Amino acid sequence: MSERLLVDFAEIASDWFWEMDADLRFSYFSARIKEVTGVDPEHAIGRSRFDVAANAEDRAFWRSHFDDLLARRAFRDFVYPYQSSDGRTLWFKISGQPVFAPLTGAFLGYRGVGSDITLEHETRTELERTIGALNATNRAYVSVNAEHKRQHARLLEQETALRDQTALLEATLSNMDQGLMMFDAGGRVLVYNQRVLDLLGLPEDLMASKPTFATIAEFQHRSGSFRADDAFSQHLGTAGLEAVQYGSYERTCPDGTVLEVRTVRLPGGGAVRTYTDVTTRKRQELALREREDELTTQNLRFDAALSNMPHGLCLFDAGGHLILCNAAYARMYRLPEALTRPGTQVQDILAFRRSIANAPVDAETYVEQHVAGALAGTAQSFKATLQDGRIVQVTYNPMAIGGYVATHEDVTEAILAEARIAHMARHDALTGLPNRTLLRERMEEGLARVRRGQGLAVLCLDLDHFKAVNDTLGHPVGDLLLRAATKRIKECVRETDTVARLGGDEFTILQAIDRPEQAGLLARRIIEVLRAPFGIEGHQVVIGTSVGVTCAPSDGLDPDVLLKNADMALYRAKADGRGACRFFEPAMDARLQERRRLELDLRRALAASEFELYYQPLVNAQSSEIIGFEALLRWNHPERGQVPPAEFIPLAEEIGLIIPLGEWVLRDACREAAAWPRKLKVAVNLSPVQFRSPTLLHTAVSALGMSGLSPHRLELEITESVLLHDSAATLALLHQLRALGVRIAMDDFGTGYSSLSYLRSFPFDKIKIDRSFVRELGEKSDCLAIVKAVAGLGASLGITTTAEGVETPEQLDRVREQGCTEVQGYLFSRPRPASEVRALIDSRSTWVGQAARGSDRQGTL
Repeated sequence: MSERLLVDFAEIASDWFWEMDADLRFSYFSARIKEVTGVDPEHAIGRSRFDVAANAEDRAFWRSHFDDLLARRAFRDFVYPYQSSDGRTLWFKISGQPVFAPLTGAFLGYRGVGSDITLEHETRTELERTIGALNATNRAYVSVNAEHKRQHARLLEQETALRDQTALLEATLSNMDQGLMMFDAGGRVLVYNQRVLDLLGLPEDLMASKPTFATIAEFQHRSGSFRADDAFSQHLGTAGLEAVQYGSYERTCPDGTVLEVRTVRLPGGGAVRTYTDVTTRKRQELALREREDELTTQNLRFDAALSNMPHGLCLFDAGGHLILCNAAYARMYRLPEALTRPGTQVQDILAFRRSIANAPVDAETYVEQHVAGALAGTAQSFKATLQDGRIVQVTYNPMAIGGYVATHEDVTEAILAEARIAHMARHDALTGLPNRTLLRERMEEGLARVRRGQGLAVLCLDLDHFKAVNDTLGHPVGDLLLRAATKRIKECVRETDTVARLGGDEFTILQAIDRPEQAGLLARRIIEVLRAPFGIEGHQVVIGTSVGVTCAPSDGLDPDVLLKNADMALYRAKADGRGACRFFEPAMDARLQERRRLELDLRRALAASEFELYYQPLVNAQSSEIIGFEALLRWNHPERGQVPPAEFIPLAEEIGLIIPLGEWVLRDACREAAAWPRKLKVAVNLSPVQFRSPTLLHTAVSALGMSGLSPHRLELEITESVLLHDSAATLALLHQLRALGVRIAMDDFGTGYSSLSYLRSFPFDKIKIDRSFVRELGEKSDCLAIVKAVAGLGASLGITTTAEGVETPEQLDRVREQGCTEVQGYLFSRPRPASEVRALIDSRSTWVGQAARGSDRQGTL
């Protein structure tokens, strides 16, 4: 950009630029040389200054300049004659600067500027001749008469006056806030001030050359000060004032500055143009317009808000006259248009409201206390009950100028909702019974009576087999069952007793008693009524209940202690066979503590590597060949020894530990099976709780990937209870697992309610017949029929059938005869640790005989 500007400047400057190469020959002239001097640059290019000089033979004249050039020194204002092509002698004044290479320092030549001083030289020469003549004349006219002296004095006075006027004009121009330029009739600048240079960004040297209006416009156009339109561009080459726009207009500069341009013609020709910076004024005008627009918008918004706000709003002055009210206020009290006009008295509005029965119930108190207080400057907020039953929240806020602003909000629904919420916070949503919060309050009240000599019994009960109803018939049926059970329980108690639901199928009863036997009678009555079948949505549902009882003050006076005691008694009742009632005994607490210790040990066991997988063979029913193993979890407790799975698996499911424990089982089983022969598979049981975990699919993929086990060698066993919870999501997950190549087996088939429907909903790879049917094959004919039916169903559907719990050769023969394809049981082997699996595989030809001779038989999962 700077090089371009230099070239542009060279083309418009009053002087010209020249360059010499290292041989001191001209290599460049700006075009201005020809315009100023008439010298054709092409005539001088390639020639030295001596070649074009008019007195090249005058060595003495050129010696000092020649020395400067040889010494590579800069020179200034060297004057020499030039012989033009038309024979005239022109006088040029030049200045030059040597040029060196930036990196090497090599001499590259000279660069400089030149100007035509021919006129100056000729004038000086003529002046010298004139001075000589004047000197001669002066000597001739030494005695000048007095008149000439007086004329000279007057001339001096006029010159002084002119200088003063000029100084005053310059001071005026320098201190003007406007920029000013004056042009002659030909459009050339006569006068300008510094302000116009600052406003328009014009260089001093440009203006000092007395440019034309067109030259200034062209400079501004090139420098980007503005973009001239086509009509204006047509005048850029003119020297006159044809392109001048007379009058006044505004011009916005690229930097955002706004100039007011005013041009006036001069009587004798020419023009005066002023430039005034009106940016600040324009910004103030814009800000004022924006503020006016903002105020207009705010007023519109205020009007819209006032008209659309849901609450009623009104303003009254200090005399109780209406200033304004919104539409909601008028609608709320059904006011006619005449009563919403400014100036209406508040008493007139209240009188009308009384006439249509929506005034405050206690109108006198409303006026004397609330309205009068607001007019007196007292802020108030209160609820007013209206004649039509509505409740309105009224807020009065005094105004500094007198009067008040009032808002009226209909809070009838909100108050009713608060009442409903308060009821919901203390009652069970499903049954309407008191919840734990209200139960606690009732217990505190009952214990206060106990301290005055009364007795109190706390009965805890839950519904036996309720989970099975939920799992098989669904939660809607379960909810209906809870309501029906609640109705029966409430029919057994007095109005003074409290029946509360604490969640799920758990109920608590508070009974005022004189002696403990009364609580026992109530418990047995409840057990009896809940034993009777329920008819729910076309289903006959049979449940029962167990009851735990504790009494105050004998068993304690603290609500938490009593609830804990009753819960322990309930736990004992269920352990004794369900359908029973048990009173709290101190020994029960020891059993509960034992369960808590087992829970703590279970949480620690996984991190302590106390779990181990045992493996029981899966055998081909016809060839008696091992085809895989089922992985069974064992807990090697450091103090208790091997804890039975039946004790810790339900507890792990209850406390959520089954998720990380199940992940460990799946990973370890896949890792172990990867080392077996490729024809052997591994079966892993999945808990229904694991299907509620979003990580099950990821765990299976990770276990297969980390172990390198082929997916078709992994078999996942589920029970039908898995499909009872969110069956659509469960089926989708099962399909995703099967898409991996994993086999899916239905375990404990035949023990539930809806197994056949699940065989239709998902293409299981295997059905495992529950051991209870195999165990009684020789005793009950229906067991044999069930095994036969399931084996036949599997054959027709292309599903493998496995008979579990085969312990005798007779049982093996019978399940073979019925068509079972796989068998599993103690006849072949008890579950073995991983270290013994290889031996089982290698000795598979002998174990049937060993089992027949009474091989070791122990409990399993």
